[in-house]
Amino acid sequence: MTTSLSHVTLSYGNKKIINDLSISFQDASFNLLIGASGIGKSTFLRVLAGFYPQLKGEVIADNTIVDNLPANQRARHVGMLFQDPNTQFAMPTPFDELVFTLENLQVPQERIQAEAQRAIDFVGINQLSNLKINTLSGGEKQKVALAVIVAMQSKVLLLDEPFANIDQPSRRYLLKKVKQLQADGTTIIVVDHDLSGYEDLANQVWLMADQTIQAISESDFKKRLPTKQVFDFAVPTRGAFVCDDLKVSVGDRKLFSIQHLLLAAAGITLLTGDNGTGKSTLFNALTRLKDYEGEITYLDRDISKLKVPSYLEEVALVFQNSEKQYLRMTVDEELALSLQQTRHPENWQPEAVAAYLQRLNMSGLGDHIVYQLSGGQKKKLQLLVMLIMETPVLLLDEPLAGLDFQSVRQVAAILREIADRKRQRFVIISHQLDQLLPVVDFYLRLENQTLHYQERLS
Repeated sequence: MTTSLSHVTLSYGNKKIINDLSISFQDASFNLLIGASGIGKSTFLRVLAGFYPQLKGEVIADNTIVDNLPANQRARHVGMLFQDPNTQFAMPTPFDELVFTLENLQVPQERIQAEAQRAIDFVGINQLSNLKINTLSGGEKQKVALAVIVAMQSKVLLLDEPFANIDQPSRRYLLKKVKQLQADGTTIIVVDHDLSGYEDLANQVWLMADQTIQAISESDFKKRLPTKQVFDFAVPTRGAFVCDDLKVSVGDRKLFSIQHLLLAAAGITLLTGDNGTGKSTLFNALTRLKDYEGEITYLDRDISKLKVPSYLEEVALVFQNSEKQYLRMTVDEELALSLQQTRHPENWQPEAVAAYLQRLNMSGLGDHIVYQLSGGQKKKLQLLVMLIMETPVLLLDEPLAGLDFQSVRQVAAILREIADRKRQRFVIISHQLDQLLPVVDFYLRLENQTLHYQERLS
């Protein structure tokens, strides 16, 4: 079996993404592809998946030229898990989605139920199989998308940031399951910015830069891995929010209950917890997007009695899906809209905005359509747009998903600087902790259906 590109070149407009690239992947190997946000890693996976039939060069997956095959035949050779799992769902529940996928692959009817259940068992999502997909958390959706790819039984699997929204225990479990697929003869190619866990799994690590891809040595890869540290945190004595006797549910399922909790103290609060425990739902309750029982006060005012427009000028939410935040077409138009609405225009003069764009490696993208940016670029634009608004409290739901190491470090530094100037208070949901933990003041964890502050993390 051969999986390779031969003299492939691809451009978007005047920008060359891949230039005369030739590369081969060993059969039944586990490959990790790394590189800066926006460099073209997702595009490379799409090329390998055969999504560009007019491409210059030759693309072979599973010893087959795949770019001219019908989708259901191509899926037998190569399957791709997209960065945003929502783009892969067409049916209401995970089980329905799996059945639909297998029907499209023309699997015999008598085998479909068993094949769907096999994929569910493999990924470990039995508890999700009959829930509505649109009620699942981002991490739970990524698990469902992985199950769909597993059910396809493609010989080559392309995984684009498959664990970006997944909690650390689930990430470790799923990495082992993907390794198991390799042992069964599947070639795995993963794009990921979180390097933890791959040192004992990847047969080869590849670096994408300067329109090409090169293998890097084991010693070079190990230099890029995060080092273990111990972090100490404070426990807040005051907070912009006070939650009393708060209960939140989805349908008949209770997510969590809180007897008394202070939240959004001055500085940066990190909120973690397993997928599906209710972290995003808490943010929705705090911003009046979700019903709840009990009382939430903001600066001693019951939020249920505040007028929504004026309240949302005080408390804003950075959505997990960055595209849901956009209201305009280009980068410049999005920035201009936020600059019109900012509470503190003196902090956001043109030179200040330009400096932040440079730090985030977003300079020169002003006329780009926001929906055509890379996943990491979308995240960075979304963050800057919301920072410009300067609401006193900003809730950030997985703002680091899809960001490379340097971008995460810059985002963490920017948040710390703004918090230190007392311009905003931040509460951040994230599973990508290596660069974030050093700048965090308070560490809040959701587990066992309640929330509690931790004073130390090792």
